[in-house]
Amino acid sequence: EKIVEQTHKVLATRDLSVAKEIEASDDKLDEIHRELFRIVLSPDWKHGVEAAVDVTLLSRYYERFGDHAVSVARRVIHVVTGEPYIETVMH
Repeated sequence: EKIVEQTHKVLATRDLSVAKEIEASDDKLDEIHRELFRIVLSPDWKHGVEAAVDVTLLSRYYERFGDHAVSVARRVIHVVTGEPYIETVMH
């Protein structure tokens, strides 16, 4: 939810500090996504394969949303500062 609000704010205000916060929020989403894989692949996971797939797919959607939010933030930085916009390969 936080990254959604940040993305809205950066589009509405073109605030570069918010654009930088989006990258930090995306890093946190990436970390959560990786941690989730460790959890569902551990021997302690007792919820079955179907639940593991559902949880990891949901996590992946959130992680990708974060990647898109970063892309928006970088485009706003370009519009405001004129710095070249370089799209990175998203995982």
